[in-house]
Amino acid sequence: MKKYVKIAVTIIILLPIIYFLINWGSALIRCEVLTIMHGSEFGEIYKEKTMIGELDYLKVLNYSDEYAEVYYVSKHRAGGDIVSFVKENNIWQFKSWKTVWSNTGGSASDVIWPYWWHFIYGGF
Repeated sequence: MKKYVKIAVTIIILLPIIYFLINWGSALIRCEVLTIMHGSEFGEIYKEKTMIGELDYLKVLNYSDEYAEVYYVSKHRAGGDIVSFVKENNIWQFKSWKTVWSNTGGSASDVIWPYWWHFIYGGF
């Protein structure tokens, strides 16, 4: 009987961990694929309406024919920002900008999925 209880407890503990890892892994893969396919479209246009400086990298979080969300990480991991774009007349236009985290102080200390560990760069 103890053997079955031990197996049940192990399964109960492992199932949420496995579920999290599968969801997180698939979200990371999705963002990587979107970035490979569409990242070049957003490499420079963020400069038009934001104060984001040089980049370490960007990740495309969401992409459709009319809307895109891009996660920009500033040089030396100084901050993480999400910029939203809408497509008008076949040209991407700035829609909104939100600082998710920053290591320069302030109140930006959110968590971004699937890059949840990036909040560490902004400090606790």
